[in-house]
Amino acid sequence: MKSKYKKTTIVIVIIVFVILFLSLLVNYFLERKIGTFINTKLDSTKIEYTSIDVNVWTGNLVVTSPTVFLAGQTTNKTILNAKLKSIEINDIGYWDLLFNDKISVESVVVNQLVAKYLHNPIVKKDDYKSGLLDKIEQVIDIKKIKINNADILISDYDTDSNVLSIPKFNFELKDFQINPKASTLNKKFIYSDFNLTAKNLKWVINEFDNLFSDSIVITSNSATFKDFKLKTKYNKNQYSKILKTERDHFKLGIKEVKISDMDFGFNSGGQFYFKSNYVHFNLPEAEIYRDKLVADDFSYKPLYGTMLRDLKFNLGLNLVEISQGKISYLEKVKLDKPAGRLDFINLDATITNLGNTNGNADTSIKVNSTFMENSPLEVNWNFKVADTTDQFVFKGDLGWFKAAQMDQFTQPNLNVDLNGELKQTYFTISGNPRTSRIDLKIKYDDFEISILKKNEKERNKFLSTIANLFVSEDSEEEKRNFRYGQADTIERDTTKSVFNFIWLNLKGGLRSSLIGDGEKVN
Repeated sequence: MKSKYKKTTIVIVIIVFVILFLSLLVNYFLERKIGTFINTKLDSTKIEYTSIDVNVWTGNLVVTSPTVFLAGQTTNKTILNAKLKSIEINDIGYWDLLFNDKISVESVVVNQLVAKYLHNPIVKKDDYKSGLLDKIEQVIDIKKIKINNADILISDYDTDSNVLSIPKFNFELKDFQINPKASTLNKKFIYSDFNLTAKNLKWVINEFDNLFSDSIVITSNSATFKDFKLKTKYNKNQYSKILKTERDHFKLGIKEVKISDMDFGFNSGGQFYFKSNYVHFNLPEAEIYRDKLVADDFSYKPLYGTMLRDLKFNLGLNLVEISQGKISYLEKVKLDKPAGRLDFINLDATITNLGNTNGNADTSIKVNSTFMENSPLEVNWNFKVADTTDQFVFKGDLGWFKAAQMDQFTQPNLNVDLNGELKQTYFTISGNPRTSRIDLKIKYDDFEISILKKNEKERNKFLSTIANLFVSEDSEEEKRNFRYGQADTIERDTTKSVFNFIWLNLKGGLRSSLIGDGEKVN
């Protein structure tokens, strides 16, 4: 019996030894095979690494300290340089690999990626997609992909200048699958959920402006951006010297942007879509400066309905809210004078049906704010994006307003001083991209116009007297009454923005109410 147990023990030991030896041999073979594949089979890609560790029993693979160099197929110039602490591939599914022609992996973990990518704007997005899919022949199914503590930099291919910088980036993707044989793009790449966090993002969105965000959190159905900023990279004087035609100088900051009930992707036709039930902008503050001394930009300026209708993707935002905003618009028209300024504070707004997927539903914009420090202003603006004639209605209600508050804008821009009180002003503008009509009613006291001499310091008494001969000093002796004004067929300057169109209407309505008979036209 003792001999029998002894033989059995020896057999077990030999089997264990053989299994261990074969495991080490298979691990060694796989490590060499993977290393050979990396070094010889990856077109346009060079990978260096410290070690490859394979565990055939657990199905785990670890590549330590890999460095990846990817060259462009046309120029052979390195377009990707990526260094990592490690790549971990866990629980490779042998059964799927051997019998189902499918690569199945429990998780892929990328640790401490530092990557620089050179973006070539000439290469079309579709070329990237097709190039990737052409190299994949099997279904790839990965339960979880994680990127930990990455530092990502995207630069311009030609100039090497930075385009996008994200020094603190983390990402997790669940139930990811690539099916190269699927019939449509939205079925070739699928996933169940993801979570992205980033800090200190900087994006150069064009040659003039940069976008920043201190903190970003994005999931499959929501997104939050904190301390969001959009800034022109030059100061105002430098900017004016660089510009060939006039363009706004931006300084925009938003404490928080929150997008809820979000969905995006590609529809069955391959077109990108983005939709959300609710978007909230909290504490936005914007300063927009326009130097009118720079040459005019005579390009056609479409109305917002056309701009939304002509988007290259499908956009559907059910409700957008703005809370406690502040907007300042500055316009410089004379070299030796400071820019005129218009301020809107305590601005709250709601926008419904913003996008190009709402059919015949109205896009409605409602704004409540304080104009020039203490005058309540309410605006209601409606148009249909689907309406190719771009009809719109713009209504406003301005409360008590001291006319002299406009002097810092009207003096440099119009060479005019205003005095008196506007107690209440209502107006309705209805129009299209070419012409419009305004109906206005106003109640005011002691209104007076002073036309200034060229030095803007002295009153031109003669012209001021002539102007005030045509202006009724009060809206009516009976203070409850309003003076009415109307103006028809106001022509839009299509080389200027919609807000210039609103201003032309207001100017026509005020002129009619102040120097006309003040009677309501039925």
